[in-house]
Amino acid sequence: MDEAGTSLPVGAVGEIVIRGPNVFHAYEKNPGANKNAFCDGWFRTGDQGYMDEEGYFYITGRLKEIVNRGGEKISPREVDEVLLEHSAINQAVAFGIPHASLGEDLAAAVVLKDAHTVSKQDLRQFVFDRLADYKVPSQIIFVSEIPKGPTGKLQRIGLSDKLHELMTPDFIEPRTDTEALVISIYEEVLKCEKIGVQDNFFWLGGDSLKATQVVSRICSIFDLDLPLVTIFRHPTPADLAQELSSKAGEADISILSELMEEIEELSEAEVQQLLDEEFRRK
Repeated sequence: MDEAGTSLPVGAVGEIVIRGPNVFHAYEKNPGANKNAFCDGWFRTGDQGYMDEEGYFYITGRLKEIVNRGGEKISPREVDEVLLEHSAINQAVAFGIPHASLGEDLAAAVVLKDAHTVSKQDLRQFVFDRLADYKVPSQIIFVSEIPKGPTGKLQRIGLSDKLHELMTPDFIEPRTDTEALVISIYEEVLKCEKIGVQDNFFWLGGDSLKATQVVSRICSIFDLDLPLVTIFRHPTPADLAQELSSKAGEADISILSELMEEIEELSEAEVQQLLDEEFRRK
C-alpha cells in the first residue's frame, strides 16, 4: 500500500501489509496504536518492498529507516548493499542525520576488513558509480564496530547520536591558497565562520541551491565549466581544492594569493563584485 492506504500495482514500492487468520486483529487497550497499525483490516508491517509478477515479495527496507533528503526518499539498505560490494568493506550501515535545510542527510558507518585500506573519497566515488547522486552518503565514517541490537542485528536508528563526535572533524587550517579560497567561498555562501579543510559543505548546512552559488563563484575565478555534481563528489575544501588544482593551470592558481588578501576585508557584495571583475578581466 501507499501512505494513503491504496493498493499498489505489481513492481511498485510501498509498505507491505498482511491479513489472515494467523494475524492478530488489534492491540489490547491501545486505540492509538491500532489506528496507526491497521488499514481496512490490513496490518501495516513497517517493511518497505514490492511484489513481482509471480507474487513474490521483496523487502527493500524499513519505513522508519527511510531517509528523506530534501524530498528525495532513500532506502539506506540499498546503500548498504552497494558499499558491501567493495572488496575492502566488512560491514556497512547507512543512516540519516539531521540537516538544517534538507531536513535529513545521509551518512554511512563502515568497518574495514583486516589489512584493507581505502579512502573515504574513494568509497564515495564507488557509490557514485553505482547509484544516483542523491543516494551517495555525504560522509563516510570508519569505525571498529557498529552497534548491534539484542538479536545481533546492526543498529541503524540512533547511529547519528552515537557517532556524532566522529562526524565532527578536527579543525585544520587551509594549507594552500586554493583551500583558503574555497573556504572563503564556503563561509560567504553558508554565512558561517571558522571552516576547516575537512569540514563537509552539506553538513555545514549546504544544499543544492547553495552548491550552485559555490560552483558559480569558482567557475568565475578559474574560468572553468564545472558541473554542479563536482561539489557533491568533493564536498570538503580539501577535496574540492585538490580537484580544482588538477583542472586549473598554474596561471589560474597564481592569482589566489592576491585575491585572498583582498577577500579578507570585503563584504559579501564587494566579494561578488571582485569575482565578476576578475571573470571579465579573463
